[in-house]
Amino acid sequence: MHGSIPNAEAVSAACGVASHALVEATLAEIPGLRDASVPEGVSALPPRFLRHCDEQTVVGMRAVLNAIAAHPEPWPSFAGYGVVAAPCQSGRIATAQSLAMLRTAGGVAVSPHIVPQCSLHSVAGAVSVALGMHGPNIGASGGQHAVSEGLFTCLSLMAADAALPGIWLVVSGWTQEPSLDAAGKPDCSPPQDTRSGPICRALAVALTADADAVADKGISRRLALHMPAAIRVARPAAEDRRAAEEILDFARGLAAGPAASWSHACPWGAEIRLAPHAAVSLTSGSQAASRGIPQREAA
Repeated sequence: MHGSIPNAEAVSAACGVASHALVEATLAEIPGLRDASVPEGVSALPPRFLRHCDEQTVVGMRAVLNAIAAHPEPWPSFAGYGVVAAPCQSGRIATAQSLAMLRTAGGVAVSPHIVPQCSLHSVAGAVSVALGMHGPNIGASGGQHAVSEGLFTCLSLMAADAALPGIWLVVSGWTQEPSLDAAGKPDCSPPQDTRSGPICRALAVALTADADAVADKGISRRLALHMPAAIRVARPAAEDRRAAEEILDFARGLAAGPAASWSHACPWGAEIRLAPHAAVSLTSGSQAASRGIPQREAA
């Protein structure tokens, strides 16, 4: 049942979009990303930094590194930035393996890395440590509405903390659940058709709080949150999509070019719009979506 408030005004927040990168990898490709060299000009990660990390952390970290490389120069210091990571059902592979080992060998066989590396906060924590950041790092969502909840969290933080210079948003998820054997180990053999196998997809977006002056810094688009005072309780289940599909839709909107617009409806009634910097208005109507297709990065 949807409640309503007559003549309710929208409450909005906005931020600039500085850079973004989409990375996709199969289970067989992810081990190679753990120790892969960073893009040219980007500071190297500590040795074996990603050794025990969940697969979504590995792919998400690669997306962040690629987004740094694509960031307009001169690069800002990310020390004061925050991180909001919204993974969808991360840590399930390692947890399944641990439960299988617990059953056969007892508690001593369970890795102590499960809690720090396979929890909701793990992706945000890894990005924060890797970039030497001192801003807040938050794990949001955990489910199929990762894009909605990640974006909503970022824009809320920007509106609440005027001293926060920017936020790294990382959203990630599997296109389908990886198949596990009785021991909880995934089948990493490449499928005959790579389009049919599970793919881990991660999108990293650098958001800047300097929304009024971003055009002078080569940042031509803004994200704006439009939230009606009357919040719908729920959206029909038929409209729900997998997180990986919404991540790709968001990436297409970002890749469509500075003149394109994109909009995303959150399940509780808010709307998030991506539009050219000069076109964004805190009270504007819905923007028509215009999407391009980003190319998949080879791992």
